[in-house]
Amino acid sequence: MVKKTTHLGTAPWTDTGIAVKEGQEFYFEAEGTVSLQKGQPRRLVRAEGLSLRTMQQPMSDQNVGCLIGRVLERTEVVEDKDRGEKTVREFGPMFAIGKEARLAMPASGRLLIGVNENLTKDNDGAFIVSIYRKT
Repeated sequence: MVKKTTHLGTAPWTDTGIAVKEGQEFYFEAEGTVSLQKGQPRRLVRAEGLSLRTMQQPMSDQNVGCLIGRVLERTEVVEDKDRGEKTVREFGPMFAIGKEARLAMPASGRLLIGVNENLTKDNDGAFIVSIYRKT
């Protein structure tokens, strides 16, 4: 095993601390539950998510609330000089993980994991993810 990482349901992404290279093969196993709306038992999901797909999620072709991954290739800070606000934009391919997955990394960069949902502030719970690298 390379690492066991906990992803809190309230966080958009969790940095696993793992640098990956394009083509490297990894195996993921996830356990735990995340509530997609704190206090709503019918919104409790495992890593496969709910059998529901919407255009508002990071990966619209995957179940809402499922465990997803991303290879962070680069970040960019954009400043709105009129408002004095800075926005951080992250770039890199995303991929579905679910309860378990074996896949080759689509790019080189930092490995992140997250929940396939844009609004995470009202979530609760966590996924515990074991990550293995093929040697």
